[in-house]
Amino acid sequence: MKRTIAVLSLGLLIVFSSGCSLFYPRLNLERLGTIGFIGFDSRTRGNISDYAGQVFLEVLLRSQPRARIKELGPSNIVLGESGSYRLTPEALHTLGQRYNVDAILVGTLDFSRIRPRIDLASIVIGSIRASVDVDVVMSAKLLDTHDGTTFWADSARVRMDVANVSVFQGGDVVFDAQDPERAYGDLIRELVLRTTRDFR
Repeated sequence: MKRTIAVLSLGLLIVFSSGCSLFYPRLNLERLGTIGFIGFDSRTRGNISDYAGQVFLEVLLRSQPRARIKELGPSNIVLGESGSYRLTPEALHTLGQRYNVDAILVGTLDFSRIRPRIDLASIVIGSIRASVDVDVVMSAKLLDTHDGTTFWADSARVRMDVANVSVFQGGDVVFDAQDPERAYGDLIRELVLRTTRDFR
């Protein structure tokens, strides 16, 4: 019995020391061919959507380094090239041919209940630097460019304080931090980790 336990322990040690995992992701991106990634769409102003797309790709490729992913650009430009502003089966087919991709990965960031917490000492001309309490939903889906089938979809919701944003007269909030990682890195990484659980 002791010998059997020792052999099993040695086997597990070899597996983990070689960087292998006993667990496999629910969705293997390598099997889907080349995937086109369209940046996250959001109604908010600033650089938080671009930052979210960057973190999303980092997590995907770290989890599945053999996945083939092309960055196609912002959704308004990419969809405009397809002659449609919606991902219809026809638009997906057009994008597949244009960019030579087998699937499209697209996502959205929806912000609600944005409540500024203003530091009066940070007032600058025309705007105020502040932190905000936000409720954010990240949604993403993976679509087949050949027939419009949805391979995968998931979403996550997080409420958190976000620092160093601009609040303008009228209440407009702009996520324009010079250091996005420091300002809203915790928020975006938590959303991405929850949304991409099927790939890890």
